[in-house]
Amino acid sequence: MIQFIIRHILLICLLSFAVCCSTAPKLKKVETSNIEINNQSSLIDNEVKNMLQPYKSKLDLIMNELLITSEQPLLKGLPEGNLGDFVCDAILKKTNDFYKPEDNIPVSICLLNNGGLRAELPKGEITRGHAFELMPFENNIYVLTITGAKTKQLFEYIVENNGAPFAGARIKAKGKKIIELKINGQDIDLNKTYKITTSDYLASGGDKYYFFKDPIKTELLKYKLRDAIIDHLVEENKKGKTLIFNTDGRIKYE
Repeated sequence: MIQFIIRHILLICLLSFAVCCSTAPKLKKVETSNIEINNQSSLIDNEVKNMLQPYKSKLDLIMNELLITSEQPLLKGLPEGNLGDFVCDAILKKTNDFYKPEDNIPVSICLLNNGGLRAELPKGEITRGHAFELMPFENNIYVLTITGAKTKQLFEYIVENNGAPFAGARIKAKGKKIIELKINGQDIDLNKTYKITTSDYLASGGDKYYFFKDPIKTELLKYKLRDAIIDHLVEENKKGKTLIFNTDGRIKYE
């Protein structure tokens, strides 16, 4: 992630230089590549290194900021992992803190995909850099309102594919068939509608989540998944808490 940001800083510097030099030829094309800036790097000119060093130093200060201390590693897993459970719980909570719907109905469910969790969280100090590694993309939060029937189909798909990170629901399955599905402690009602918070990737039908196509309502929140996670960790740390999170059996196969 740091390489990604440095690459864009370098690009901005080059573009600024081209604009300021009015007698220079017009810039028509820019090609970029990732170059890691470290003490062992021999592929970058010292002058460029010196130019970027103040930016890198500031970036390091930001990325090394302590968010919370974790008592255990948070790992991905199927059908359930403590990382997926934690991230979905955090995003569901912060979505409802941020979300101000006209109908005053909160979001019931958070659904993500394991592939969207790009790194696991270690035991010990969790920094802002870890949050960027976990969620390196600029994914915004979407709130989708879908029918009860589509909601059931969604969880049937999850069960058939051996699980996925989610919050706000509990599933019992026998083989690949759901035998019990509760949302916020209540049996699913096919005649109701449900609000689901998810990423823009899944909201557009990524990972074959076609159940999100043609929802009753789509709401884009100007709030990133990564920011929701960071905000939650900062809040917990301010309360004097450490991060302790275990799976809770929200999806069970018999």
